[in-house]
Amino acid sequence: MSDIHEMKLRQLDFSLLVIFQELYRSRRSTAAANRLRLSQPAISHALRRLRGILQDPLFVRRPNGLWPTSRAVELAPKVDAILGLAEAVVSGPTKFDPLASRRLFRVSANDFVGTLLAEPLISLFARAAPSAGLALSFAGGPGLAFRKLRENDLDLAIGRFPEIPDDCRTARLFEETYLVVARADHPQLRHGLQFDTYLALGHLIVSFAGDLVGTIDEYLTRKGLSRRVVASSPMFLAAFAAAAKCDLVVTAPRRLVERYATNFGLQVFELPFTPETFFMDIVRSQYSISDPAIDWLVENIIGLLR
Repeated sequence: MSDIHEMKLRQLDFSLLVIFQELYRSRRSTAAANRLRLSQPAISHALRRLRGILQDPLFVRRPNGLWPTSRAVELAPKVDAILGLAEAVVSGPTKFDPLASRRLFRVSANDFVGTLLAEPLISLFARAAPSAGLALSFAGGPGLAFRKLRENDLDLAIGRFPEIPDDCRTARLFEETYLVVARADHPQLRHGLQFDTYLALGHLIVSFAGDLVGTIDEYLTRKGLSRRVVASSPMFLAAFAAAAKCDLVVTAPRRLVERYATNFGLQVFELPFTPETFFMDIVRSQYSISDPAIDWLVENIIGLLR
């Protein structure tokens, strides 16, 4: 080994490689700083050191983030291998200790699961992982969720996923059906909810995209039927609050209705027909399969939602 190479090895510590790995995955210095719980100046300083040691810009700033140079693309799998071996050396048989962890966990979910999960998961962290951070966000669609998982900008995504990419892993949370809610003194529901009445009523649906077509409408269309959708809301609890003050009804997931209908003074009805049930899944990147911290989070979320 030449003296120059030996000097560079002494300058290159593992923390720089960890920061390189995170920058390569997230392509944004702010995301890397948040993920590693470091300041933005610390990330910038580390990147300057890396550029000097490796004699390459490594990342070029563009409007959509940091773009790796060809040298960075060449180095990325080698850095992954080095850090993987280093982790195997230092980790040994130890397990994840939530009480001691200061890690930031990032979970995206649709409104339905997010509403069910927020309170019990935050309570769990306060009790079991008081020094760790928890960031809950809207899923924003399967494509965006999978990209964030792939770029290590997200730890878990929860929702309805018709297809799972090969580089992601999934676990089934639960199977779900629907109920209908309406205000307590709804004039058209004094004698219960019949099928014809359901179709004729004004409906408030929940749509994150802001349109007036939901899963129930797709089912009815296949049967040659339709209901009268009047309005949409991006969140179920906002829809419940609105339904409590008007004559619109809301068709919502059973678990959500059973937990919150009473809070809004809503009466509950079974659907007068039987659409397909649907499933909620939890998805993680294949890169996190050997991460005991994510294992701990998945196990607890499954326990809370089941």
